[in-house]
Amino acid sequence: MATEQMVSVPDTSTLFMARRGELRLVKKSILQTRDAEGRAAETIPGETLAFHDGVLRIPAKGRMRLEDGRDANVHELLAWLEAHPMKDDIQEGFWRVDQTAPPPSELELETMQELAMDLNADGLQAFIEQEREGWNRAKLIEVAERSLERVHEKVAESERKRELALEQARAEGAASAGQSKTQGKQT
Repeated sequence: MATEQMVSVPDTSTLFMARRGELRLVKKSILQTRDAEGRAAETIPGETLAFHDGVLRIPAKGRMRLEDGRDANVHELLAWLEAHPMKDDIQEGFWRVDQTAPPPSELELETMQELAMDLNADGLQAFIEQEREGWNRAKLIEVAERSLERVHEKVAESERKRELALEQARAEGAASAGQSKTQGKQT
């Protein structure tokens, strides 16, 4: 059974920004071959990446559509961008923007609180695992782990009380049965 997503997850794409809103980076120029008379014979397409409103997102895996509509391998594009001479040139080039983890949302905190109040250890464990796989916010994980410990303590305490109540009921049942036998012998 798939567990519903309880915490926010980071965007897996790599974000680049540029000061110029429509920056175009040519990875491979368009190549045109000519015949013996000097006329254009064949056009071999190039590879161009375009920033839109100063933003370029490269997906984490797979392929990405280039400006001309063709696809390219994202790992090759990312490696090329990281080594580009205009990278980290804030005036004329572009730079990589690393994501910052957001503070826990009200919904995330409410979800964690409800799981703890319902003594849902499995749900809290899933919450912790999802956070570790996502933003990995230390404080949120710390609070969730403390809540999980308290849930385990409450469940164990409840189990002890239930066992004690069962033992008490058995003892009362045995005493009641012993009393009936002694009353039956007296009559």
